[in-house]
Amino acid sequence: MPYDLNIPWPVDNYTSKPTPSQLTQLKNIISTNYTLGITHQVINYSITETVKIPINNANEINPIDITWLRNELVNFPKLRLFTRLTLIVNDSSKIQHLTKLQNHFDLIAIQPLTEKALQLTITNLDVDLISLNLSSRLPFFLKHKIIGSAIDKGIKFEICYNWLISGAIGYDGTHANVQLIKKNFFNNVLQLIRASRSRGLVISSGATQPLQLRNSNDILTILKTLGLDRSRAKACMTVNPERVLVNGRLRIKSYKQTISVNDNAKLLENEHENPNKKSDSLVYKRKLQDTDTGKLLKKVKS
Repeated sequence: MPYDLNIPWPVDNYTSKPTPSQLTQLKNIISTNYTLGITHQVINYSITETVKIPINNANEINPIDITWLRNELVNFPKLRLFTRLTLIVNDSSKIQHLTKLQNHFDLIAIQPLTEKALQLTITNLDVDLISLNLSSRLPFFLKHKIIGSAIDKGIKFEICYNWLISGAIGYDGTHANVQLIKKNFFNNVLQLIRASRSRGLVISSGATQPLQLRNSNDILTILKTLGLDRSRAKACMTVNPERVLVNGRLRIKSYKQTISVNDNAKLLENEHENPNKKSDSLVYKRKLQDTDTGKLLKKVKS
């Protein structure tokens, strides 16, 4: 089952709201992705480290109205929507209140802009995904020791293929810039594949327009062109993103990543989930003394 872990939310700050046309475009992207066979999709809210997050107001931390989106896309019964926060940082040591943010998003990702930020993210932060800006030349060299240590911790690295599609937002229409972006993309991805030894990679769309989306066969072709064999290329679309999503969901759907085995609710089946649970961790777990034995913790059914 293919996944798409990066469908950008139209705005990148807390001061403005998406326009009706932007929301319509977002729905078109999700529905087009669904027709291409992508049932599990993640809406990505990206902000820089300078953006002030309203930590004291739990209802405003996650601006993505996932309930509204589900109601608008009710005709797609197998569609599963999730939310993600991506922090674009120069210095990961300045990130505060990350644990509070984790209760409000299904996934937490970091986009480091410096080698120091990359190292601190891997060493000190509990994140699910690292997403590099592959459209421009990286200001640092990707070393196998650093990338390998992140993969050993379970952190995956994201490749967004939207930069390969001509006419993407960000291109100014000149032939030279299009060629430069594609050249940087291939150079950076090849460097990432070398440093990771072809392990721990996830491919997402990053699409801001429906025409930037591609089906699984086209994505496989792209990955095989970059040097991945078929099995590892397929894992970039299925196994690896599923592990990222399950790991992120376990953070808010369990106590110390322990869940009750008799719970029928699946981690990735969230169509009937109460969105308010993410701002109240007590909804997910309670003491067994309220039920039976009285010592451990048990997750409440969704």
